[in-house]
Amino acid sequence: MISEFLPYLGPALALMFIFRRGLKPRRVKVNSLWRTPIIYGVLAFLTLSRSHAPSLVALSSYALATVAGGALGWFTAQHAELTLDKENGTIMSQPTRIGTAITAAAFILKFAIDFYMNGAPGNGAPNLHPFAIRHAAGINVFGNALLLLAVARTFGNTAHMWIRTRPLVELLAKHRANSTPPAPPPTST
Repeated sequence: MISEFLPYLGPALALMFIFRRGLKPRRVKVNSLWRTPIIYGVLAFLTLSRSHAPSLVALSSYALATVAGGALGWFTAQHAELTLDKENGTIMSQPTRIGTAITAAAFILKFAIDFYMNGAPGNGAPNLHPFAIRHAAGINVFGNALLLLAVARTFGNTAHMWIRTRPLVELLAKHRANSTPPAPPPTST
């Protein structure tokens, strides 16, 4: 019984992580800013590792999707609102819902394509639709490219966010340096 639901564990964890991180304002932790893109990259790598060796057309599609995703992430990061709270010493960011939806849709589409192409997990031989048989390679390449686009978007977004937070980190450091109370005068006894 549990083995029937095991193939759905990966997609469920990926979606939970995507929505948990993408729908609420969060503190920008500059030291761990790259954690989310790396996790998404690992999840995408694990998903794509089950695919066959890609053709030259597929590789060029993957390269184009990666470049487009990086550019999309770079430019959507411009719309994220950054605020600096000098009292608490934190930088807050409000992520865009469009970016979260793109990432979630890419993972959902990739898993849906895998489900459509391979049949339901644990059901034995897949029951393929004639359209899937005729266009199997193109459908898989499209799903893989979309997944790479979403992951590259998070890397582009993080790179731009890292650059945008540098001045805020310096401003926060100056504020902390200026607001440190002077040392108490020595007491004479």
